[in-house]
Order: sequence, then structure tokens, then C-alpha cells
Amino acid sequence: MAQDSARDSGDFHSSLHSKGMRVTGQRKLILQVLEDAGGHLDAETVFERAHSRDERVSLATVYRTLQLLKEMGLVDQHFVSRQHEREVYEPVGAEEHYHFSCLKCGKVVEFQSPLIDRARQQLAQELGINILHGCACFEGHCAGCSPKGQQATRSKRVSHKLNLAKA
Repeated sequence: MAQDSARDSGDFHSSLHSKGMRVTGQRKLILQVLEDAGGHLDAETVFERAHSRDERVSLATVYRTLQLLKEMGLVDQHFVSRQHEREVYEPVGAEEHYHFSCLKCGKVVEFQSPLIDRARQQLAQELGINILHGCACFEGHCAGCSPKGQQATRSKRVSHKLNLAKA
């Protein structure tokens, strides 16, 4: 991956040491798996990739390490379903982006949207709030799974209407 590795910069080591924790090969491996992925991975996929390199890595170790890396600010956790049932992880540093999940095949599409960015800016301005982070996940059927000519529709509940045409 093109970004600087948190391990190479020493942040990983110093953060662990400041918490009184050891830098283990398994922790370094789990972070490396995420950095090498170039996108999101769920815990099970992190486990599969780490376990293929070191059979001593357990799923419990992966979950504990992901939580630790998240608390250290080295990994971001995202939810890619509306019930927050599916969580994925990626190294910190990616530009803000959003997710579309196919309900049929499970494919996750990552995208950026100026429209969502404008809505966010307008919401902050109209309500006088400071938005530090935003997340949006969209669900439906990808092009490969969607029946031709059908558009998924669903009722919407909106508590604050935004007129994006003027933004």
C-alpha cells in the first residue's frame, strides 16, 4: 500500500509500549494484513489471511488486536449494513468514503460522492453543528444481481430535509 506504515513510523511500537503492552509478531502481522489489503476486510478475512502466514494466530487474537488497533487510532472500523451487523476494518488515512452493499452477493462497493459532501456541509451550516465524521451505507442489488429494468424502492423517513439544489 502506498501510505506510510504505522509500524515503520514507530507509532505502533511507541503506542503499545506507552500502554504497557508488548509488540508481538501476531499484532504486527494483523496490521500488515490490513495494510496490504488495499481496502476493507472483515475480522474473519483478516483471520484467514493472518492464519495462512502464521498458524498460531487465532480468531480471538484477531478480534482483540482489531479492537486495540482501533483504540490506538491506527485502524478505522466501518459498518456496511443498516443493522450494523457487518463490520469491516481498514488502516487509518483513507479519504472519507461511503459504502454500497449488495444484499444478494455481499459485494461492497466503496465510493466518494460530492452530493453527500454538499449535504454534509449544508447540514452543518443550517444546524450550526461541527461534523467530525460521517458515515453512510447504501444497500440494494449490484448491477450483476439486479433484475434488468427494476429499481429498488423503499419508503423513507426524513427528519431534516435538505435542498441540495442551492448548495
